[in-house]
Amino acid sequence: MNLKLLFLLALGAVLVFGCSKKEEDQKLSTFISGQITVDEELDRSNDYSSIELLVSFQSQDGEARDTIFHAVTDSEGYFSGTARFDDRDIYPVIISRNRNTFGVQNMIFADGDTITFNAQLPNVSQTAEITSKENDVFRTIERLERNFNRVVQFINAGAVPADSIDIEILKWSDIYWEVFEDNSDTYAGMIAGNSSVEMLRSWNDSLMVERSEKLLESEKYLQRSSRSALLDYYAESNGLDEVLTFLNRLERLAKSENEKMNIRIDRIEILYDSSRTREANQYLDTFRETYSNNRSAMEWAENISFDLEFLTPGSPFPDFAFQTVTGESLSSESLIGKPYLIEITRLDNFIYQQQYERTVAIHQIYNNFGLEVITVPISASQVTLEAFFSERNMFWKVVQPGSFDTDELIEKLNLTQVPTRFLVNDKGEIIRRYIGNEYDEVVRGLQQIITQND
Repeated sequence: MNLKLLFLLALGAVLVFGCSKKEEDQKLSTFISGQITVDEELDRSNDYSSIELLVSFQSQDGEARDTIFHAVTDSEGYFSGTARFDDRDIYPVIISRNRNTFGVQNMIFADGDTITFNAQLPNVSQTAEITSKENDVFRTIERLERNFNRVVQFINAGAVPADSIDIEILKWSDIYWEVFEDNSDTYAGMIAGNSSVEMLRSWNDSLMVERSEKLLESEKYLQRSSRSALLDYYAESNGLDEVLTFLNRLERLAKSENEKMNIRIDRIEILYDSSRTREANQYLDTFRETYSNNRSAMEWAENISFDLEFLTPGSPFPDFAFQTVTGESLSSESLIGKPYLIEITRLDNFIYQQQYERTVAIHQIYNNFGLEVITVPISASQVTLEAFFSERNMFWKVVQPGSFDTDELIEKLNLTQVPTRFLVNDKGEIIRRYIGNEYDEVVRGLQQIITQND
């Protein structure tokens, strides 16, 4: 199987770059202890030994894995150990026994924190109990996230009056901000603060900027979601030069090499999206020199090099020929004269399913301007297709699963994660590519279609 396809089919949708490896005595640490037992219906021996807890990541040279935490339970299920890591973050803890994985539990590792973790096999996610200063706040955020997502679903379904939407968004932003203010000394609190900033975009930009400044004062860094919201605002209000000035400021404030690298990636991608290809290539050359020993960074550089050569805004979208589920032939040539949004995804992808109602709304509005929407499902069977659309209406063209070469498509479009979408104008030229949650930014590209049709 094509290596890129294997990556796309994996659960991980977030690209993690390894930063400069620190010496052991410079690393941050968290002490973790607890008890893992086994449901007696699975094992009546009352021997809870040999249950493993593991956190590891690919090292930056790509040749080995760095073990951040590893512990094994005794006969009563008790374990303890110290996690050593470079950056405070959310880490996936894999719980397994006899090479069988029973669950993956996300935990925040922050320097000096002490975590107590208890669970029972086989249903780790349902029985997990995690206690620590950081993770208690994180569980609060997870509950807020679930409740807010339900509100978003109501809004997308038209169940919230239009004149009440801004009030609802501001209310939730204030709730997240209160969590940040009450827990500003924690990494989890920082996550809440960034969420508050991100959701204010276009609803209250002045408050978004004000809160981002408080975050920068406290943390010297913004997460990518809130960073993107600020960059979008500065681009809209003051243009690209203001965006680049803001990125320069963020780079100066960054406390770690990993943070600086992420900001440099943002700069290259923004220059690329703005068709300033020469500058993007110059920064990319410097990036390659700086991170030549970081395999993940080099893989990103290779991918964007392909994009800069073949998939820049204004470039012709690569040729394609598909057959839809209704038997219609569809090709890049047949769509000349029509703008279209083509999305490549797995139908069981959580992000895609969350975004589906947004696509329905886009289709209903922009179909009036001639926009076609095309869904290309990868790794899907007829059963999967029918199950997906048994709960949803099929408003636009859907390509027949298995009627195309998936490996060839992945190579041609340089796909690294799904969903990936391309907005293409009526001349067959790329307006913008949207990966994952970048889809939130599609409206600006759609405005170009309206302008072209005026």
